[in-house]
Amino acid sequence: MGLRRRTLLVVAGASAVAGCLEDDAADDSDPDGSDDDGGGDEPESPPFELRTVDAPGSEAGTTTVPGEGQVTFLNPTRTLCPTSEGLIETIGDARADLESRYDVGPDGDVRFVSMVDPRSGPNPSEEELADWWVEHGGEWTVGIDEDGTINDYYEVNGFPTVLALDADGEVHWRDTGGTGASNMVTGIERALEAESEAPDPEDASDDANESTE
Repeated sequence: MGLRRRTLLVVAGASAVAGCLEDDAADDSDPDGSDDDGGGDEPESPPFELRTVDAPGSEAGTTTVPGEGQVTFLNPTRTLCPTSEGLIETIGDARADLESRYDVGPDGDVRFVSMVDPRSGPNPSEEELADWWVEHGGEWTVGIDEDGTINDYYEVNGFPTVLALDADGEVHWRDTGGTGASNMVTGIERALEAESEAPDPEDASDDANESTE
């Protein structure tokens, strides 16, 4: 193999890896380089609003993360990242496995959500993200974390990341860098178990009312 070809392969490989890493520019510093530590607003907490795009399995509009009364399998992802792109198929395998035992979908016991953060790395338009989604076989909700609030809250610092969240937004399992479908299923079922054990807010309210009577 010639020197030029080896050099091109090294550059291509480095570019692919860089597409999956967090951008150092997307830190908590001001644009002028000073740190913003001075008593701003309290950080947001779940649920968060996510802008969604028109793509296979996804409708244009907004959704909340996490979903009310359901487990959310959240996938912060990145275009032009081969690992992120390859993981979409694996997530689809986990989803297919769960569909045989659970109600999976936007209004089901479990829903799947992938999202990109335009603050760092590629910043696709809605149309570009939809085309990318089609190309890589996604079939569930996909959206854009426009101001990076969700990624910041869950401290996402590498791509792809996957998280199993209960209805309160608590993380019961996570992985960064890629994993197998069986591990995803195990993580989701862990969140489902926690969700099933959580007290019903209405029941708690009824109990409180009874105790004051």
